[in-house]
Amino acid sequence: MLLLVLTKRGKKALSMIGKNFINYAVVLLFKDRKDHLFSFCLFALIIFVLSSVLFISGSIQHDLINLVKDRSSIVVSAFRAGKNDLMHPGYIYDISKIDGVADVRGVVDGEYYFVQKRVWFHLYEDDSLKEDEMIVGEGVKAAMNELYYDESFNFLTEERMIPVKILKTMPAQSGLISNNAIFLHPNTLRAILNLKDEEYTKLYVEVPNTDEISEVALKIENLYPNSFALSIEDEVAKVRHLYYYKGGIFMSIYVSVMLIFFVLLKNQISLAYGSKKREIAILRSIGFCIKDIIFLKFIQNFIVSVSAFLLGVMLAYLFVFVLNAPLLKGIFLGDELLNFIDFTPILEFDKLFLIFVFGVIPFLAFVLIPSWRVASSDINEGLK
Repeated sequence: MLLLVLTKRGKKALSMIGKNFINYAVVLLFKDRKDHLFSFCLFALIIFVLSSVLFISGSIQHDLINLVKDRSSIVVSAFRAGKNDLMHPGYIYDISKIDGVADVRGVVDGEYYFVQKRVWFHLYEDDSLKEDEMIVGEGVKAAMNELYYDESFNFLTEERMIPVKILKTMPAQSGLISNNAIFLHPNTLRAILNLKDEEYTKLYVEVPNTDEISEVALKIENLYPNSFALSIEDEVAKVRHLYYYKGGIFMSIYVSVMLIFFVLLKNQISLAYGSKKREIAILRSIGFCIKDIIFLKFIQNFIVSVSAFLLGVMLAYLFVFVLNAPLLKGIFLGDELLNFIDFTPILEFDKLFLIFVFGVIPFLAFVLIPSWRVASSDINEGLK
């Protein structure tokens, strides 16, 4: 019974010592807050930049992949001499005879060069519109407004001018595709692109069995060697590859961030070897063991690094998903047209965890290792 009471008292005493020790570490941190402020701000800036790039890339990939998955199983295009070629009803008939194909539909799309602004508009067909109406994206509308095309726009062709009324503007929430897009009646679109009634720029092929999509795509390319059949899987892989490349654009930023990180680490090491060397020696002289000093430094710098990490992530979230990343958006989306796209909030916790691991752990290591070396050295050297 006595042993049990002593054990309980011992645990309570250790608990009190632990709480007091943590309180002392926090009080010491606030006392030396000026020494840690530079490291805190620099580390928060690093996390902010990396998280912003991660959020933008992840959001765009998410929207594009969802857009790709909503379309037909296979999209067929034709090429001749390296340029886009037109397809005729014979393509539709032959492809529809392939086993596994449920439906084949010919569509028309293209691009229109707006000379005055030196930008390209993407043209798509929409059967629900009248021949003299069109729906435009916000980027297109902004470009037209600058030249006072408020209610209608005149498309210039080789033969004539085609006036079309602007029915409405698609909202920013409609997705990435709408910003520089114009939707027109198929007959109007054919007139602008100078296409005949039975000429198509793309074929949409429906394959109900997802396991047969790749095989059907291969059969289409074998049937028409000048064609290119892009399946959903290929399109998703293409999007991911594109934004892996876009992420590669930021290698220069990453290098800059790493240079800043090394400056941060140098500051951390100088704190351990410089002004804090005497403090560590004093702690040793009043009875603190090496383990206690390491734990003390761990608590202080863990609070600094985790607080800076959370602040950087929160600021990046607000910068990207609330302010729409005004400085970084153009690098990912281009700046030919004004971008009115709202980024879809996407949090990739696995990548955030990697940033945390490869940021916080080196941050702590470059403090704890020098502190351990100082604590293990001769106390008299530190007190001089």
